[in-house]
Amino acid sequence: MKAKIFTLLIIMTLLTCGMAYSQSVTLESVDGLVNPPEDMVMTADGSTMITFNIRLTNGATAAGGIANGFRIYSDDGATWVATVPDTLNFGWPDMFDLVYGIFLINVDGAMADTIGFAGSKFITGVGLPANFDEVAYTITIGPLSASDNEKHICLDSSYYPTAGSWKWTPNVKPSWDGPHCYWVGQKSDVKAIGVDGLPTDFALNQNYPNPFNPVTNFKFDLPVKSKVSIQVFNVLGQTVKNLVDEEMDAGSYLVDWDGTADSGDKVSSGVYFYKMTAGDFTDTKKMMMLK
Repeated sequence: MKAKIFTLLIIMTLLTCGMAYSQSVTLESVDGLVNPPEDMVMTADGSTMITFNIRLTNGATAAGGIANGFRIYSDDGATWVATVPDTLNFGWPDMFDLVYGIFLINVDGAMADTIGFAGSKFITGVGLPANFDEVAYTITIGPLSASDNEKHICLDSSYYPTAGSWKWTPNVKPSWDGPHCYWVGQKSDVKAIGVDGLPTDFALNQNYPNPFNPVTNFKFDLPVKSKVSIQVFNVLGQTVKNLVDEEMDAGSYLVDWDGTADSGDKVSSGVYFYKMTAGDFTDTKKMMMLK
């Protein structure tokens, strides 16, 4: 049935008169980024939703039909429960009176979800107006769980079912600025400390308070820009929490730990170790959680 609808749409699109030009489809913004426009979404915790906001720009001639497709996928196994596409209200049914709808193909959050937005002018519709330039579509995926942290989510153009590109009438392919990929990152509670001058040496300070319940913090120094990793381990040497894993500018920083594991669960009372690695520098310190 979906294939028949798309066949009808493409036929009517090609029959519709009027040349359009300078069309584009762009990703305007993503809701859920950490400090946008950085390419990292908020830490997944079982409720994280990500929304792609997509802009359409038309040229000086109205487009008699449009058919745009998008593929949302993960190249390293991130999954989500729902993919929800929507159109913002621009009087779409009046613009495209033959067929206008949203088509969902394989929307299960596994491997690749494909979304189609399509409409065609027929009798009374005006098509996509000349010089149209608005955020017109949204695609929301989620929720993402803690197991999706440190994985990737990508948005690209697509065609039914999963490859190629849709076109605007008559036989014009709008430009697309993708693909766009985003890393699902661990959200670290790291704050830069305003001090005079830059540190002269790498340093990892003792946490305070210690023992603690429920939150503790500690300072670390970077004399140069470095790739920093800070992890919390239990007495068995198992990784409990990835606090920091990113490149950071030279400076002094304060890190909070709220006594939760990467899973989001509260850790039990006991001794824990936190280890910092930055370039050739490595240091480990001990702390105690009391309840």
